[in-house]
Amino acid sequence: MPLQNVSTELMMFGAAVGAFLIVLVYVFRLKAKDKREHRNTKAISAALIDYFRRTGVEVSVGCVRTPGSKRYTAFIESEPMKRFRLSHIIEMTLREQVAKNCGLELDKVYWRFPIKQVPQNTVTAKDKDAKGAEGADDYINEGLVNYRDLPKVEVTEIPWEKFEEAAAEDTVIKTDDKPSAAGTQSK
Repeated sequence: MPLQNVSTELMMFGAAVGAFLIVLVYVFRLKAKDKREHRNTKAISAALIDYFRRTGVEVSVGCVRTPGSKRYTAFIESEPMKRFRLSHIIEMTLREQVAKNCGLELDKVYWRFPIKQVPQNTVTAKDKDAKGAEGADDYINEGLVNYRDLPKVEVTEIPWEKFEEAAAEDTVIKTDDKPSAAGTQSK
């Protein structure tokens, strides 16, 4: 009988050691996977930064792996530039660059073009009209030309009764009531 207890205890001890080893191997594999993923994201980010540096553009790049796949998503932040108007073409080149240099697949690229904020007290109205805000990008100024001349919108509250009155006065033109080419009503 005591021999049977010893062998049972040894089997339980062996099972516990086996379970511990399985958990240890699992944790080791998770850590190795995280290190490999971190190394891959750094390699992709470095390849993208190198690509833009060769074209003379400073960017900041972030990269993450898409959950459930082996593809990666890149986040690129750069100054607004005309050359990025066709960013979908640049994305195709970036995908090829990452596949060639890293052997990895770049799935998506998200772009961010932050606009520099110029303190209002340093820019006078004369400077704005002459050459735009000092230090601002010409590409942004080109886009803001029409924005500066738009009238300011004013929003006020009105009583509900005034809204109902205005809605009642509003008439809808039916398709049958459109004037014809001669200026007469067609029926």
